[in-house]
Amino acid sequence: MSQPRISFIVAVRNCLELTQATLRSLEATVDLAGHELIIVDDASDSETERFLNSLADRFVVLRNDRNLGFAKSNNRAAQRATGDYLLLINNDLEFLPGWLEPMLEMSQTLPKVGAIGNIQMNYRTGLVDHAGIFFNLEGMPTHAWKTRGRIPKGDWKERNAATAACLLIKRSVFEKMNGFDEGYENGMEDVDLCVRLRQEGFRIYVSHKSVIRHHISSSPGRHIHNDANSNRFRTLHSRNMIEAGRREWPREYLHRYGRYWWRMEPTLFFKALTMLLFKRR
Repeated sequence: MSQPRISFIVAVRNCLELTQATLRSLEATVDLAGHELIIVDDASDSETERFLNSLADRFVVLRNDRNLGFAKSNNRAAQRATGDYLLLINNDLEFLPGWLEPMLEMSQTLPKVGAIGNIQMNYRTGLVDHAGIFFNLEGMPTHAWKTRGRIPKGDWKERNAATAACLLIKRSVFEKMNGFDEGYENGMEDVDLCVRLRQEGFRIYVSHKSVIRHHISSSPGRHIHNDANSNRFRTLHSRNMIEAGRREWPREYLHRYGRYWWRMEPTLFFKALTMLLFKRR
């Protein structure tokens, strides 16, 4: 199997200690020779800026004069990238040995690959935070397998979306989609991209053999634009994703609360159960 050139892209906004830990674990688990690392300094504080500038002799460091956010920063880096693939990563991850190879293998063996995500464990709790994304009955996204103690069975699963906290995508495909929609600010850009990829006939996969740890939502101000991002997604996509929600939500809801049945809302429990039974007939 050929070894494609990868452009690892990480947008950084402050959080120096997390950024340093992310880069250390990346270099410890991936031989970057033959690849490239592009770091976008999204108008960080002076301490972070000095550290990133010290890396400029080894990596590509781009600096935003003002805080542009996730979508614009990653789009800028993608335009600078020279790799066959882009691997978008957050600056609050801990990479574990063997995390990259399963994603690369899937990218070269599975059909109609649009993007590939992976399993992300909550750094603080040790529980699964992300194993792909499903949609609820309103056509809005939710992390699958969240708060589970074990990884899903099987090598991989096709999903309707995956988070870009760690996402592998061909550069040519990213360019075909015109990158992230810059109308979003630090949220929902990745789900929007996955929905658009599927509309173009691509498929989204999540590797169960690629496992990393994630300091969840550690960036200051991470949720400031949640309402605006959600409203934009509802306007653009939710109506089209309601049918996906009808297929996915009942099983996912029952699965999530199966161990904590006392937390289930009786109305939602009977609704999910009825939808599953009706579907099977």
